[in-house]
Amino acid sequence: MIEADFIRATGLGRLVNFDGVISGAEIDTRKLRPGTAFFALKGATCDGHDYIQDALQKGAALAVVTEEWAQNNPFSAPLWIVPNPESALQTLAEKWRLNFSIPMLAITGTNGKTTTRAMCAAILNTTYHLHTTSGNFNNQLGLPLILLNLEPGHNFSLIEMGTNHFGEIERLCQIAHPNAGLITNIGHGHTEFFGDLEGVARAKAELFAALPANGMAFINTDDPSIARMPVTCPKIRYGFGSVDLDFRGKINGYSDNGCARLNINSKIEIRLAIPGKVAALNALAASAVGLYYQVDEEVLIAALENFQPPHQRFVQFEFGPYHIINDTYNANPDSTIAALETFRRIKVAGRRIFIMGDMLELGQYAETGHIRVGQAVATNDIDRFYGIGHMTAHAATAAVQSGLQCVYHFDRKSDLIAALKSDLKNGDTLLVKGSRGSRMEEIIEGLKA
Repeated sequence: MIEADFIRATGLGRLVNFDGVISGAEIDTRKLRPGTAFFALKGATCDGHDYIQDALQKGAALAVVTEEWAQNNPFSAPLWIVPNPESALQTLAEKWRLNFSIPMLAITGTNGKTTTRAMCAAILNTTYHLHTTSGNFNNQLGLPLILLNLEPGHNFSLIEMGTNHFGEIERLCQIAHPNAGLITNIGHGHTEFFGDLEGVARAKAELFAALPANGMAFINTDDPSIARMPVTCPKIRYGFGSVDLDFRGKINGYSDNGCARLNINSKIEIRLAIPGKVAALNALAASAVGLYYQVDEEVLIAALENFQPPHQRFVQFEFGPYHIINDTYNANPDSTIAALETFRRIKVAGRRIFIMGDMLELGQYAETGHIRVGQAVATNDIDRFYGIGHMTAHAATAAVQSGLQCVYHFDRKSDLIAALKSDLKNGDTLLVKGSRGSRMEEIIEGLKA
């Protein structure tokens, strides 16, 4: 519960008709809970000031507005009148976070940050009263909202940081003040804005650069870009390849479902319930976190063996006589090739069918990235490749040139769905993947229709 005096102490703007408390913050009236503060943000297509009345009717305890709006709208409601509501949200979140002297671990990376954060949460929840990111609240608006949910009972905070521009991680760290950091990997994501892998690494390294001298950096030594990053605080090193590690992982085989048997430091054995080597690396990272923060080994093992993937991240289910793998949350060349390699490890009853949409925000790397995926399709035991989108045509061509015969490319999802429905046979397994903007979940919904 954040009191009026705490808000005044930020030194921003002025409070009018308010001397109570708020229990968090919101920027979307559709998600607003009674007692929260509503921050009226102005976006490209809508202005939050147009929804102030709606917010108050839904129980907002306070509306955060601009001076310009307040001057033109005589109002008896409780208001925090500020120069910029977005800056006010970030400032309030930072001030509130600094009330808490607790471990705060920030996780970022090109691929796997949400799954790794969810694995860490499953482990840490067993031992701590955990505060953590929900959904994709990992940017300069979402993170402050998460921080304002911190409560006095929390004794650990686990947050996720996303970025597609230089300086964003640095700014998020200025708001959140993490004292520990983990970068999952460096890959070809958002290269439209970062240029190349070196640029991606430079953007992610902003997290390690922000850690205090007495902080802790968790280093994935299997990723050379991360291993080379300058770190001035203590380090925990984990990976599969090196010998000089704090937590060394080894995969002692895979189940028929492609799930790894992960061994850590030759003594901890974990039978994962989600498939793939990447999942095992994520689990190794989460284990390093849990063991460093003194979670009991047996408790940690149970948490990871019961772990299921977050929404739209290699989620498997049966649909009639078919097996579907929904990996539609997002895609870049590295994550897509990793998904294909995982797909190959899964024992299937019928054919392996890969359905791909465009991978976005790759800039000059877009054509090369799609060609890499097409070549990987042809070498990972895929029986049929269905593609849709302008850039995916490059992947389709590369797959044919690499020797795959059954390749089909479409300009419309409806045509792809119709062709796929007529082609499917009992026992087929379908992997569906593409960037968020490609909305490949619509293919799955079309198959169900």
